[in-house]
Amino acid sequence: MRFLISLAALAIIAPASATAQSVVTIGTSQARGCYEAAMSVTSRASTGLALCEAALAQDALSRRDRAATEVNMGILLMHAGRSDEALAAYDRALGIQPQLAEAWLNRGIARFAAREYALAEADFTRSLELNIREAHKAYYHRALALDARELYPQAYADFQQALELAPGWNLPLRELERYEVVRAPVNG
Repeated sequence: MRFLISLAALAIIAPASATAQSVVTIGTSQARGCYEAAMSVTSRASTGLALCEAALAQDALSRRDRAATEVNMGILLMHAGRSDEALAAYDRALGIQPQLAEAWLNRGIARFAAREYALAEADFTRSLELNIREAHKAYYHRALALDARELYPQAYADFQQALELAPGWNLPLRELERYEVVRAPVNG
């Protein structure tokens, strides 16, 4: 499916899943194992979840490490197809550290998977406001949410921004190929 985007509409827009973003934890060995499991595409979610649960059961984690472990647990829960539990993990992380941009990004991904596109868009926007390290992921996912809401000029701008921040990344490139930019007629 191709979408037509008028140049006039693009001119007024300021450009500002597998692509979840885990959070580094420095705490206990279980917290570190939870992080490594969340980073690995080949790890078994059940093994990683057990490490996350063991880490969270300890009192020795700092607030930052506890929030990070909740995010990593959420990623593993998403991989296991347990999206409601993943959302709860992201909410717990945000309850501990509301400024944790990775929690906002990952919660947005979970909301997008649940087809809660407006809520997902708001979470991606918040992650960008908090200067997420890998902003290209937030722009890409926000573009998907905008596209799902048929806000095509905004989605196009975010796909472009994701590609600008991560040149050669084929996910936004592939999405941009679905669009056709046309000059809008001038009404005089």
